[in-house]
Amino acid sequence: MLDRDLGPLIGVRRRNICTKEAIEHEETGELIARAIADGEEYRLTREDPPTDLLIADDVALVCLDANGESGAVLVHAPHMVSMLADYFELLWAKAVPLGGEDDGTGPLPAVQRRILRLASQGFKDESIARILGVSSRSVRRNMEKLAVRAGASNRLTLGIAAAQLGWI
Repeated sequence: MLDRDLGPLIGVRRRNICTKEAIEHEETGELIARAIADGEEYRLTREDPPTDLLIADDVALVCLDANGESGAVLVHAPHMVSMLADYFELLWAKAVPLGGEDDGTGPLPAVQRRILRLASQGFKDESIARILGVSSRSVRRNMEKLAVRAGASNRLTLGIAAAQLGWI
């Protein structure tokens, strides 16, 4: 993790993705708890994020290893910063909120229930998107969130888990 004794930064949204192992590690878990208390958002993923990544407006800082011990690269190229930001957004969308609105036990949001219902009837993502008036990307992102929440590795196991959980 990047060292952080920055205190609360006014007007800056700080989002982090971590693993269950990071939370369960005593020192790291304490850092995460303090960061959440300071207003940072955390999401939980099953796989280790490949590296620390810091993105601010038109610049990105990419650590060369998982611990940041080998240094970092400062990226200024707009298309590279954009690509790194998109990559982070993909990881963020696939991760589940930590201590937030979705701990995996509450009811499904209405849009996710509708997506599951249509998918269980054989509709493809593009058709579901047209029916619901959303983008195909939004449908895929919601399916990914559902898969993570259900612990499913693909659409077939998601369907089975959704039936077992009473979602469909």
